[in-house]
Amino acid sequence: MLSSVIEMILPIAIAFSIGVLMRKKNLMDDNGCAAIKTIVSKFLLPVILLNAFMFANYSKDSMAIIIVFFLAMLAQLGLGFLLRRFIPERAKYFPFVFATVEGGSLGYPLLGMLYGTRGTSDMAIIDVAHTVFLFLIAIPLMQMVDGYEGDFKKTLKHAVVAPTFLAMVLGIVLGLLGVDTWIANSSISGIYQSTVGFLSDPAGLLILITLGFDLSLRSDLRKPVFFTSFTRLVSMWVLCAVSCLIIFRFIPYSKETMVALVLAFSLPGSFSIPLFGKFEGHRDYVSTTISFSTVLTLLVFVGLTVYIHL
Repeated sequence: MLSSVIEMILPIAIAFSIGVLMRKKNLMDDNGCAAIKTIVSKFLLPVILLNAFMFANYSKDSMAIIIVFFLAMLAQLGLGFLLRRFIPERAKYFPFVFATVEGGSLGYPLLGMLYGTRGTSDMAIIDVAHTVFLFLIAIPLMQMVDGYEGDFKKTLKHAVVAPTFLAMVLGIVLGLLGVDTWIANSSISGIYQSTVGFLSDPAGLLILITLGFDLSLRSDLRKPVFFTSFTRLVSMWVLCAVSCLIIFRFIPYSKETMVALVLAFSLPGSFSIPLFGKFEGHRDYVSTTISFSTVLTLLVFVGLTVYIHL
């Protein structure tokens, strides 16, 4: 078992360390990091999302997961507003970093490392709930708090036409039409799977490199970043425990679903949050909190790796 765990964890540690080293040695600048993120978000991630949503199992069981996870995010957001008084200098954006998760760019690649493409269907169901919460609740509320003066309809339109969102919608439509079953039973199944695998595999590596590159913890940010990250993870785990108790009262227990839920509740704040606010004087706090929370997510991932090999 130890060798299997090391086999999965060592590449992650190396990839993250490469990102840290590239910043320290000035081997890549912010523009280079942004270019890598563009490749992942506009090309590789849509492939992962299309495949995950197309092969997801849409049923009454799925609705139980969607509803419970959505309610859990609402509870986390409310808790964020209650706790923000403990860091008044960063209170403005605390609830929105506190109550969102990054399923797309991080959840799918990590779960894919554990279970392959077959394991991402559970994350797809969870991501449906979070996407609705993010764009209908979290971002509009954040922009109200921010005194946002721009056109939210234009901003929302930009999000809706993004390749990742379109891939999610197309995947759901194709899945409901039964295209997934046709592919699985057709002669092109092998070609399809090899193509998806070839395009999906680099995503995790590239994301981990950029996350290592983005990690920069200044002394003045340590207190708010540590408070946000650790408090967030503890409250998310409490909600995860409650959610699992509720969900598995309505659907049969599945180890894969359990792992997907634990991973989802352990993910850092959404990478979309920094894109939709002004963040005057707070951008470093938001980005650093997300990066540090990602480190905690990777530690949780190590524990999940051990768990699935027990």
